[in-house]
Amino acid sequence: MLDLLAQVSSPPAGIGVLITGLVLGIRHGIDWDHIAAITDITSTTAAATAAQAAHEAQHDARPGHQHGHGGALELRAHGADPGAATPASSMHPAAAVAPRRLASEQVEAIRLGTLYALGHGVVVIALGMAAISFGALLPDWLDPIMGRVVGLTLVALGAWVLYSVIRYMRGGEAFRLRSRWMLAFDGVRYGWRRFQARLHGHEHVEPLEMSSYGPRTAFGVGMIHGVGAETGTQVLLIAAVGGAASAGLGIPMLFAFVIGLLVSNLAIVVVSSVGFVASQTRERIYVVVGAIAGIFSLALGLVFVLGLDGILPDLEAVLPF
Repeated sequence: MLDLLAQVSSPPAGIGVLITGLVLGIRHGIDWDHIAAITDITSTTAAATAAQAAHEAQHDARPGHQHGHGGALELRAHGADPGAATPASSMHPAAAVAPRRLASEQVEAIRLGTLYALGHGVVVIALGMAAISFGALLPDWLDPIMGRVVGLTLVALGAWVLYSVIRYMRGGEAFRLRSRWMLAFDGVRYGWRRFQARLHGHEHVEPLEMSSYGPRTAFGVGMIHGVGAETGTQVLLIAAVGGAASAGLGIPMLFAFVIGLLVSNLAIVVVSSVGFVASQTRERIYVVVGAIAGIFSLALGLVFVLGLDGILPDLEAVLPF
């Protein structure tokens, strides 16, 4: 241990290697897939928190309002038709967001964005340990497959958001940003409920939809985004540079890389959470922000699905690290 500390602290090799790892981590954290995933998390978290606040405020305003939340209890208490559209005035998140709620929404968005970054960092450390110890990396053919999977989820999210904007503009129905991962989960749950209905011969009352990330989901999405050859390439460079400088510098450089990754990801989390939460205080701005996010998601998803990610601007040229 003392020998390792001496190697890290010895100029110029030790400090230079750590700085290289830190800079590579910051650079990796501003890739397009990270920006898309983090804005997905922060936007839907802010929207869902506001919608929940509106729901609780409605309940608190009704005397003697005693019933469980979700599913049949919710529908029975309100006398709601499961297929009926909910008026925008009663369920739109922007209508219920008070200034005092903004801070709590930002904290929740930042917390989940941080978990995403930590999940990604865990995979980076695991890949780095494998690369340093065994020289093992994920095969090159996995990167295009993962890119297309992420692209399909972005296309689904963009299509849903634009469809929601059109419905809002035509009929005044509530508009709320949705997570592409939550859309996928809701699709699986819907298919399962349809299967149960066919099996049992009757429809089951649908519970309230899953509208935002939870801690485990955010962490898991970060881990999924960490599985790719681009991450492996960065890790391989860490192993090579660390090994070239000194046999004991690979692991410290790996952790410096993860610290840089967390720094850049947290910066994106803070900026995006402040923007999305603040936009909910004005309904029109909220819808415009959602439309822009939908177009961005749809276009970026098609780029990844078609394997054209090489045409994306090089963020390293904009922010040269």
